Formats: sequence, C-alpha cells, structure tokens
Amino acid sequence: MKKISFSLRLYLLLSFLLDPFYFVYQLISVLRGKENPKRFWERWVNKKFKRPSGKLIWLHAASVGETLSLLPLIEKIKGDNPKVNILITSTTKTSAEIFEKNAKHRVIHQMAPHDTFFVSKRFMKYWSPDLAVRVESEIWPRILIELKNNKVPNFLFNARFSIKSISKIERWAVSASFLFSLFDTIHVQEKETLEILVKIGIENQKLKVAGSLKDSRKKLTFDEENFKQFSKSADGQNVWLAACTHPGEDAIVLAAHRKIGGILLIAPRHIERGRHIVRLSRSIGFSTQLRSEKRELEKNTEVYVADTMGEMGLWYSLSEVAFVGGSLVEKGGHNPIEAAQFGTFVLHGPNIFNAKEKYEQLKKMGLCFQVSGEKEIVEQTLCLQSSSNKFDTEFELSTDGQTALEESFLAIKLALNDKL
Repeated sequence: MKKISFSLRLYLLLSFLLDPFYFVYQLISVLRGKENPKRFWERWVNKKFKRPSGKLIWLHAASVGETLSLLPLIEKIKGDNPKVNILITSTTKTSAEIFEKNAKHRVIHQMAPHDTFFVSKRFMKYWSPDLAVRVESEIWPRILIELKNNKVPNFLFNARFSIKSISKIERWAVSASFLFSLFDTIHVQEKETLEILVKIGIENQKLKVAGSLKDSRKKLTFDEENFKQFSKSADGQNVWLAACTHPGEDAIVLAAHRKIGGILLIAPRHIERGRHIVRLSRSIGFSTQLRSEKRELEKNTEVYVADTMGEMGLWYSLSEVAFVGGSLVEKGGHNPIEAAQFGTFVLHGPNIFNAKEKYEQLKKMGLCFQVSGEKEIVEQTLCLQSSSNKFDTEFELSTDGQTALEESFLAIKLALNDKL
C-alpha cells in the first residue's frame, strides 16, 4: 500500500462528518434546477431498485460526454452476455436523462452516491458489485478505498489529463499516487497520460494506451421529419451552428452572426443556460427563439437556441459549418468527431487540449479551421458556405475508438471470468 498524504488523511477523516453538508448542497442544487427532486434520495442509496441476483458490473460516468462514451460498451457487454447486470451511476441531471432515453431497459441507473464514509459503506453493502469501472477522471477517495477493501476489481477507462489536472497531480503527487494505485487496470487515451502516471509511481503493468472510448460512439441519429420541417421553414437560408458553447463564447458568435446572416443555431454545453442566451441575443436585436418553448422554426427567426437533449444530430445535419465551443475559453474544447460525421466543417478556438489529436486529424484532411474570435469566425464561415454545402465524404472514425472499445470489453470479460 502506498503512502497516504496528510491532506488525504484529513479528507478521509472529514468523510465521517460530511453527510449534513452534502445534504444542504444537494438541496441548493435542487432549488437551482440542477438536480431532479424525484431522485434526491438515490445519492444516499435509498434502495429504490432491488439488487438483481447474479453478476453485477458497476459503471460510473460523470457527465454527458462520459455517459455517451459508455453506451457502445454497454451494448457490447450485453450482446456478449445478456444475463450480466449493469448498474450505471452518474452525477448530472443531464447524463441521467441520456441513460433514461438510450438504455433504460438494459441497465439500472442511479444517481452517484456521495463520497462519505457512511454512504459509501451503504452503497457497497447494498449493491455488492463484482466489478467497478470509472470513466476519465472521476476519482473519489472514499469509494475507491471501499472497493479495494471489498476486493472488487476496479478499472479506470479513458483516462486523460488536461493541462490544469496535470499541474494538480504534480502538486499533490503523493495523494495522486495513492489514489491511482487503487485501480487494478488503467486505460489511457494517449502516451502522455501514461508517462505522467508512471512518473508518480504507478506500475507500468497496470497501464495501457487504448485510445478514446468517445470515438467508438456511433453517428448521432436524428428525426427525419424534424429535419424536413426545419429545412422547409429555413427556406433556403444558410444555417450555421455554435455547438457546446460556454459562457464568454455566446456573445462572440452572436457578434459574428451580424455579418454572416441566415440562421444561427446555438446549442449550449449546459442546456440550463438557454434562457440566458435568449436574453443576450434579444438584447443585441436578433429575433430569437427557444426550442423548449416553440419547436417549429418561425419565419423571421435569426437565432434559434437549442436547449433540449438528444438532438445534436439534427443540428449538425442542418449546418454546413459548426463552431465547436469550449475552445475560445479555457475549457479545452470538445470532441469534433460528431460534427465531422455529418460532413459539417468545424471551426474551433485555440484551446483544444482535450481533443488535440482529433482536431489535428481533421485539420490534415482540410475539415477544421482555427479561429481566434469574431472576425475569423465570419471570414471562415462565409468562405465555407460559399465554396461548398458540405464535404462529400462523411468522416470515417479512426481505429482508436474501436481499439478502446475492444480493449475495455476484453478487460471486463477477463475480470468477470476470473470471478466465476
């Protein structure tokens, strides 16, 4: 067992006392609309669903991107062994809605338990998983220790560190080394992450460069009737998209839209920001519509704010050009593959460290372009709209995503067989 730092010991001690604080924090989240009040007690392990008999795999994903990346893995596991039970936990209201829509009858979904001493004990006792899998960077000390104490094989898939997280790991190297050592297997997205883990003392035999699970996702679907109706209402106007935008980016794309014209679709990263974007757009003078209030595109609409879940396929299919957000602010950008699969040209800002390799891949193919602000968004969008409708051949996924999917599935299958 690796050395435990003083700060981590302090956290573990506080985990005995944190339940009241989590309760208050959760109440505030409900009042702000960030949590579903009907699912409030799931975080405290309320035994809403009975633990099924037989093998149970616990998969945990934090938010939307991680949630979507698990769907192909779930399909592969259930396709190989329909009898195996899968428990999914996630932390956000939006990710819960995705599982409700896409995998309701194939898995059990619960909101993630709080990382306190009593809740983690209750969770492990009730669900008693045979295998645990976490995606990307969800590292909760108390639950990881409970998994180790109960001798549950524990995997971390799709691991990747941003520039900010690297600095934190280096600053808290002793704590990071202890926590990552609690995993039995770690699949990383790229070599750089593996090297960081080795540097802090993680055994090489635990590590594997497997690529990104997010690239194993199938092309997004959309309703053909909605597409036809929207296209008819657009009446030949150019449509462009600002996808996964964050605060600070909406004002930039709206300013650019003044000179681009046509119809701008804005699909914010967090849909609860929809009404704020509508107010901002109207204050500038645009005729603006919010999808959750009226689905049909009105004749004079200039800006259409898409604040609904599960429709990104529709927005990409309608757009010749898409600015992919989180890249003009320091969020590291979002994966551009979804846009490219629809033959949609991609614009992005300079901050793309979350998916740098994918952007470079698209850049070599002439499918994505870096912009620094309003002026370059205008220039690139007008240029691409005038030269082509969409690129002729839909983007083919690299083999990295399929490799990640196969490697993850194989690791799970071997671990379950060992426990038979």
